[in-house]
Amino acid sequence: MSPLKIIVHNVGHGQAVHAFTPDGKVVVIDLGTSADFSPLEWLSSYTKTIDSLVITHPHGDHIDEMLLIDDLGFDVRQFWRPKWLPVKDVYAQNQATYQDKLDAYFQMSGRYSEGIATTELVGNPAVTGGVTIKEFASATCGTSNINNHSGVVVFEYLGIRVVIPGDNEPPSWKELLTQPDFVSMVSGMHVFMASHHGRKSGYCTELFSALNKNAPRLCVISDARVQDTDATQRYSYHADGWKIHSRSGADSEDRYCLTTRTDGFIEIEIGTNQAGKTYLSVKAN
Repeated sequence: MSPLKIIVHNVGHGQAVHAFTPDGKVVVIDLGTSADFSPLEWLSSYTKTIDSLVITHPHGDHIDEMLLIDDLGFDVRQFWRPKWLPVKDVYAQNQATYQDKLDAYFQMSGRYSEGIATTELVGNPAVTGGVTIKEFASATCGTSNINNHSGVVVFEYLGIRVVIPGDNEPPSWKELLTQPDFVSMVSGMHVFMASHHGRKSGYCTELFSALNKNAPRLCVISDARVQDTDATQRYSYHADGWKIHSRSGADSEDRYCLTTRTDGFIEIEIGTNQAGKTYLSVKAN
């Protein structure tokens, strides 16, 4: 059986994650980009179908390639977003230069309903090659900071879990921790992508306290540069460590935290080997 592959693209300050399920479904989480690399142009050379598009929240660095969805001719089958956010609050919390992209975001949002049967929903393991994909969010936090309405996407395949949030900050993490299904899904996670690009504003002590002994093996940070607000050391402290393989050679080393700014794009693969044993492979550099 084919593996589940998840690619965390190196887009500087932004977020762009592409997942490929064992049965060929394509899941895109956020639409960040950089001056010298377009994740959607890269994807368009392989497929023109996005089976599930997730916009964790509509900040500019998460919807930067919104206009390319139509320009490149992508067919988006399903669309998750925090649709409860007031339009005026979203525009108010973005720079004016993002107006066209926000217009496209809301136009797309208006075209998609939530009336999808569970039997057809991307993320149902029967539809996604055995992969479970769930989205969690807090709709009760105040809308003065839309980071706290970010979706958290959890992949589970062969007992291995990868958690990819948006820019969640402590208020939304604490609210999510009151949801039993969320706690159950994240407690056994193997790879955790740090919220808000690894900044201290996205770090939540209560989240890791709730994990007890089920700490992640590896944390991943997506950002362009080290900043005064960087929390890499904190995430490294909480991780158990995992062997990371080099894309360019046979080298490998034990790591606790990877960052796209120093490790380039990051490849996560979950599958079974010829002996039928489940594996988690992470490649960088």
